[in-house]
Amino acid sequence: MNKLIPILVVVIIILGIIAFLEFGKFQQNTSLTKSTSIYALFPGRNHSFNIVANYSGNYADALVIVNSSTNATLMASPFLWNIGYALGNVNMTFNNYLHVAINLSQINKISLNVVDGYPGLMYGQELWWPFEYRTAQLKSLSLPMIVSQLPNFYSILNYSVYLINGSIDDFSYDIWLSQNPNVTSLQYGDFEVMIWMYWSENLSHVPYFIYVGNMTIPTLINGKIENLSWEVYVLPRTGSANGWTGVYFLSPLKEREVECGVPIAYILKNMGQFIENAGMNVYNPNTYYLDAIQVGMEFSDNHGTAIMGYYLYSWRIWLLS
Repeated sequence: MNKLIPILVVVIIILGIIAFLEFGKFQQNTSLTKSTSIYALFPGRNHSFNIVANYSGNYADALVIVNSSTNATLMASPFLWNIGYALGNVNMTFNNYLHVAINLSQINKISLNVVDGYPGLMYGQELWWPFEYRTAQLKSLSLPMIVSQLPNFYSILNYSVYLINGSIDDFSYDIWLSQNPNVTSLQYGDFEVMIWMYWSENLSHVPYFIYVGNMTIPTLINGKIENLSWEVYVLPRTGSANGWTGVYFLSPLKEREVECGVPIAYILKNMGQFIENAGMNVYNPNTYYLDAIQVGMEFSDNHGTAIMGYYLYSWRIWLLS
């Protein structure tokens, strides 16, 4: 019996350490919910409806979605911006969730080596095509807003993606920053920040994209915060010598189906060093506005065919106190 006492003591100590660590994790996760206000941007109070888009006419049409609890609104667009011709359509069905179903064939792109389109939603203000609109917004997150003045918040998406034919380049946020929120077109000096939660495109093999390091981001995955190391790439100019700058954050998880939350203000306030790593010294969170946040999926075809889609079950904003 005496020989068992030291063993029991060791076991008790180990169990105590495990309990302490687990309690710490619990505290970390529950502190987020205890110290936040939660707002549902989607789904909204609209009756069920569809947007059915083809290449020829209504590929950039937008509709307002009124939220059920906050009266904030979102814009929706199939945004088939790079398709010159195709058979079939993209169907955005709004019910208790959003289902985007892409079923296209014989696709001819306008520009090669870029995606076909980005069907999705927009919150904020974009005075350029296709939205040219300012949504109704939360008082505490009224965009445009200077980046350094943004509240700390998590943007949380519950989604799943599926692929039959073609490729899902990314399911992502597309975030726009400018020094003048009233601009009607984008150029060098403006920023496009993409946060890729699911992705298949390997940017390390794409010309002109510069790998600038990894950012540790406290990421909410299915209700638990994990410190994940996200790859960061910079595209100094998009499309032309006067094109805007792209900054890309790539999740290490690449989840097809997940509830994922990212601290957007944290990312925007801390990305300056990564941009400087690309040889650029133009970004200042005190002078740039966060104009708009889009959510959607960039997709590409396989020899003219694209059959795939995604479900967005909810989009919530959690404001930290």
